[in-house]
Amino acid sequence: MNISPSTANISTGAAQVFTAVVSGSNGQSAAIVWSVNGVVGGNATLGTITTTNFTGSTTVGLYSAPAIPPVPANVALTATSATDSSQTATAAIAITCAASNAIVPSSISVAIGQTQTFTANFCVPNGTAFAWDVAGVPNGNSALGTIAPTSGNIALYTAPADLPLENPITIHATAIAQPDGNAISASAAITISSGVSVAISPPSVALMLGQRASFQATVTNSPDTTVTWFVNGVLNGNSSLGQICQTGTAPCSAPTLPVSGSVDYLAPASAPVSNPVILTATSHADPSRSAAAEIFFQGAGGSVAVALSPQFSFLAPSTSTLSSPQFSATVTGAANTAVVWTVGSATRGAGCAGSACGSISASGLYSAPTIAPSPNAISVTATSEADPTKSAFATIALTSGPTIEQILPSSVLAGAVSGFPFEIEGTGFAAGSGSSSSTILFNGVARSTTCATATMCVTAITSTDVQSPGTITVQVSNPGSPGALSNPVSFVIEPFDPSPDSISLTASQPVAPQSDIVVVEPTAAASSSPLDVNFVGLLTGGNTCGAQGSPLTVTRPSSGSATVSICVQGDDLDPTFTYAFTGPGGLPAINDIGVTASAIAGLFPNMIELDLQISSATLPGVRSLFITTLNNDRGVATGMLEVQ
Repeated sequence: MNISPSTANISTGAAQVFTAVVSGSNGQSAAIVWSVNGVVGGNATLGTITTTNFTGSTTVGLYSAPAIPPVPANVALTATSATDSSQTATAAIAITCAASNAIVPSSISVAIGQTQTFTANFCVPNGTAFAWDVAGVPNGNSALGTIAPTSGNIALYTAPADLPLENPITIHATAIAQPDGNAISASAAITISSGVSVAISPPSVALMLGQRASFQATVTNSPDTTVTWFVNGVLNGNSSLGQICQTGTAPCSAPTLPVSGSVDYLAPASAPVSNPVILTATSHADPSRSAAAEIFFQGAGGSVAVALSPQFSFLAPSTSTLSSPQFSATVTGAANTAVVWTVGSATRGAGCAGSACGSISASGLYSAPTIAPSPNAISVTATSEADPTKSAFATIALTSGPTIEQILPSSVLAGAVSGFPFEIEGTGFAAGSGSSSSTILFNGVARSTTCATATMCVTAITSTDVQSPGTITVQVSNPGSPGALSNPVSFVIEPFDPSPDSISLTASQPVAPQSDIVVVEPTAAASSSPLDVNFVGLLTGGNTCGAQGSPLTVTRPSSGSATVSICVQGDDLDPTFTYAFTGPGGLPAINDIGVTASAIAGLFPNMIELDLQISSATLPGVRSLFITTLNNDRGVATGMLEVQ
C-alpha cells in the first residue's frame, strides 16, 4: 500500500486530493477503505474523505477539512485494503485555520455621524453567533456610537453625532458557544474624527445700546448642528456685555444650550468696557470648532456718537487714475470731533489686508486698490479721538469683481409653504449656468444658479430654506480656482406674526415715537408679475363676469343674510389664497363680510369667484380687499366694494 502525498497542511474548509495505490494484489480486489483517525470516511470534526475515482489498483480520494481545527489539529488519513485489512498506508495532515481571529479593519478613523463596516475573521463554524460591544457596552450607545450585526460575522458601526469623551474607543466581537466551551474575542480601535466647520452670519454688526440683532450659526459636516453661545467668553452673555436671547422673545429669554439655528443678541443698556464685544458660537459636536462675530456699539458711553457717510459704496478699481471717493464722519457729544480713519476687510478672517484694501487719508479721502479682493468687501472705519470706543463703518465693493447691489427679496416672513425665485442684481457676474458661470452661495453653500446677464443671477428658494427665522449670508462666487467672492449681503427671515400692527394717533397725541415696524418684501419680489387686481364685477349666470367700475356696489338685506357672487381678475390670483375685506373706511379687523373663494373659467386668466356673505348687520361703507398668499405675501386693492 502507498498513499500520496504522505503529509499535507490544509486550511479549515479547504480540500486536498490523495491517491492510494495497491500493489501485489495477485488478482484480488484492489479496493480500499478510507478513514480519518480510525473513523471510516471521517466526520465533521476530523474532516471527511470520499472516493472520487477507482481504476485498477489506484484509488483517488478527496479530503475536506473541518470548519475549525480539531484538538489536536493533526489527523491521520488511512487507506486500508478492502481484501487484507493488515495492509494500510497513512498520510499525516496538519489542519490550520485560515482566519486570524481578528476584526478587520483593526484600526480606523471614522468621522462623527458616519458609518464603518467591520468583519470578524474568526476560526469558527459557519453560522456561529457573534456579540458586538462598544467600549464594553453591548451594541454601544448614542455617546460612544452604536454597532449592529448586518449578516453573519459582519457588523455596521455608526459613529456618535458628538465627539466622545473617550477617544479612540474600542469595539469587541465575541464568538459565542464554541465547541470547547471557550469564547473567542477580538478588538478594533476606532478614532472618532471631526470635519466640523462653524460659521456665523453676519460676521459683524454695529448696534445702538439696547438694540437687537439676529445671528445665525451654521454647522457643517456633523449631524449635530447645535452650538453654545458666548459673549466675551461668558455663556449666553450677561446684562453688562449683552445677552443671548431666544429669537423674538421680549423680555429676553436665554436659550437652553446647545441650540441650533438663529438667536438674538440684545445689546446692553450701558456701554461695556470692551467695544467691540466678541460673539462666539462653539460646536456641541466638536467643542474645538467655533466661529466668532464682532459687535460694535454706536453712540455708546455717554453722548458721544459717530456717523459715517456714505455707508455703502460701489467703486471702480484704481487704474492710472485713482478711484477716490470722499467719506465724511460726524462726531456728536464731544468737543473734539476728529476721527481716526482705517481700512480693512469687511469679512472677518478673509478678504484683503494692508494695501490690498486700499488706503484712506486723514481727511477721509479713500483710494481704491487696483484689484477687487475676495470676498469683495472693504470696510472703512472712523473712530472717535475723544472716545476710541465709539466708531462707525462703511462698506465698499469694487465693480471689477463680483458685486451684489440688490437682492430680491431682501427679507421674508418665516414659514413659506411654496418656493419662489431669488434674484441678485449687481455687476461682474459670469453669465450662463453650470461650472463656467457664477454661483449664488447661501451661507457658503452653492445653489443651482442661472445668470441671464453679467448683472443678474437667479436661484430658487425652497420652503425648507425659510421655515425658521434667521439670517442667510448671500454671496456670488465667480468661476475659477479659487473663485472670486462678492461682498456678503444678509437675507433676513423674520418671525411669522399674522397679527396686524396698529399705531393710534389722536389730536392730543399726534406723534407715536419709538414705534418700530418690521416690513418685509413679498416672496414674489423677483417675479415679473407681482400680486395685483385689475378689475372686479358682479358674477351672474355661473360664469358671466361684468366688469363694473370700483367700488362695486352691493346692497345688504333688510333682514337675515344673502350671498353675493363677484368675480375678481388680477395677476397671480389663486382660489387657495385668503381674501378678506376691511371694515368701512378701511378700518382693520372688521369681519362682518364672509368670503369664500373658488376658481372660475372666464375670458381672462387668473380670474376667481368670491362669494360674499352679507347680512343686515353688515356695516355700510367702502371696503378694501386684502389678499394673502400661501407664503403670507399680502396685496391690497383699495376701494373695491361699497356696502349700501
